[in-house]
Amino acid sequence: MTAEELEKAVQKLIEEANAESAAAKSEYEKDCLEAQYDALKRRTFRSSILENLLAARKEEYDAEVLRIQKDLDESLEALYAEGDTGGETPPEIDPDDAPYEVDYTLSMRDRYVIVKNYYLDYDDMAEALADFEADDIAKDYLGTYYDYLYQLLLMVQ
Repeated sequence: MTAEELEKAVQKLIEEANAESAAAKSEYEKDCLEAQYDALKRRTFRSSILENLLAARKEEYDAEVLRIQKDLDESLEALYAEGDTGGETPPEIDPDDAPYEVDYTLSMRDRYVIVKNYYLDYDDMAEALADFEADDIAKDYLGTYYDYLYQLLLMVQ
């Protein structure tokens, strides 16, 4: 799979997850409005019955969003794993120069999480993006995950 095909596949997975998430949110909001309308008809709008019902619907919605995110993560991991071999540190890169933990024995997903957390901890996302672009260690360390993290940093900038 070429880098372009991989990027298209990643974008498609993200778009599908976003559409599924938007549908879940729409359904949740619709259910909440119906519950509030029913509570108004029954004159229980300010009761704990409605509060409990809305809280339960919120928990269901949060669980659904978490499932969507987990499915997306698993799909992306499988997609990126197709082209990743892992391996040893190339001789021209010194992992000790990295500001985050570099361990080539970790899975690509674990590497991605470590580097992502490091750059998302920046207060200035523009600076994080600039530092990430200049990070040759991350390019090698993350392999095809580099592009995914780059897109994430572009979005949060």
